[in-house]
Amino acid sequence: MDIKVGVSNHHVHLTKQALEVLFGKNYELTNKRDLVQIGQFACEETVTIEKNGKTLEHIRIIGPCRKYTQVELLEKDNEFFGINAPIRTSGDLSGSETVDIIGPNGRYHAVESTIVADRHIHMSAEDLITFNVNKGDTVTVEYENGVVLGDVHIKSDETCKLELHMNKDEAEKLGIETGMSVKIC
Repeated sequence: MDIKVGVSNHHVHLTKQALEVLFGKNYELTNKRDLVQIGQFACEETVTIEKNGKTLEHIRIIGPCRKYTQVELLEKDNEFFGINAPIRTSGDLSGSETVDIIGPNGRYHAVESTIVADRHIHMSAEDLITFNVNKGDTVTVEYENGVVLGDVHIKSDETCKLELHMNKDEAEKLGIETGMSVKIC
């Protein structure tokens, strides 16, 4: 069974508290486009990320608000800022990089918030059975262009729809694009 690929650019996930610091009290995010994962959407709103006197502007917010603020950078962003945001699974933020997030109404100092997201496959409970894997497993996949990659983590919860995510830098290096297919080896 084929799994579709989604290539991810740098983006941020915000808590309600961080959102209000950046955009004002009781601010609500504006849905620009629904994403494949259930309930998630790209927002009209963007922010600026600042570290070491350098800034990246127009960084998209992904909604809805979460229980933790997370900044997902690309490897080239690490080089640009002169930092070493670790490659991690979403939510594994302990000891990660700290950056400032700047919005139209304020600045949020996001302590231990910043990673480069690892490659992972979102699976529903039914998908776990179909592919004979468990949440938290790592698998090897083969892309339709013949590239084989290991260390692909399996994520699963009630919002997951079958899709492999990888970051834009890695995808570009390997000639992989959104919409391509992979198979678990």
